[in-house]
Amino acid sequence: MKYFVAHLLTGDAYQYHLALTQELTDRFHIAPLHERVDPHITIKNFEANEYEIGQVEAVLARIAQEAEPMSFTLEGFGRFGYKTLFLDVQKSRAATVFARECIAELNALPWMKPLRHEGEKLHSSVARYLRYRQSKKIWRLLGKRSTPRFKTTLDSLTILKKPGKRWEVHRHFALEGGTVPATDLFMEPVFA
Repeated sequence: MKYFVAHLLTGDAYQYHLALTQELTDRFHIAPLHERVDPHITIKNFEANEYEIGQVEAVLARIAQEAEPMSFTLEGFGRFGYKTLFLDVQKSRAATVFARECIAELNALPWMKPLRHEGEKLHSSVARYLRYRQSKKIWRLLGKRSTPRFKTTLDSLTILKKPGKRWEVHRHFALEGGTVPATDLFMEPVFA
């Protein structure tokens, strides 16, 4: 089964992301990210069987027990070529080091495949699978908007799985002193 490890966004960042992805889907007829997965920052993608996911859970449980929550800021937009546009995670040394350490520990599992560029740029995608013209129009629209800025805390890790069309929460891990996000995060957005 397909899985990924992520930090789920909460609060105002969550609401903004959800509303923006819905607006972009409606205006530009792009893939509806808000219907496929909750707003998040991806740390590691992988495929695993039942035994292997148990190993991932053990690694993340240990990491979460040892780690303390850390702050970071989502601010502005970025892009990977023209196919993906995202909310940018501003350089947070602690969050970047933490994500890279998580990836290294997961990649140490004998069956885990390291992926190219993983951990290089923390981000939260708002539009994916774009064609060049779509990307150009969306990027122009985002450039006219006031720069979004959300101070938030990386206080949990979540394993998501994809048994069908929508990614579902498999398991949450609160960092020491952190809180576990609610599992009913999917709500109707209100766009101002």
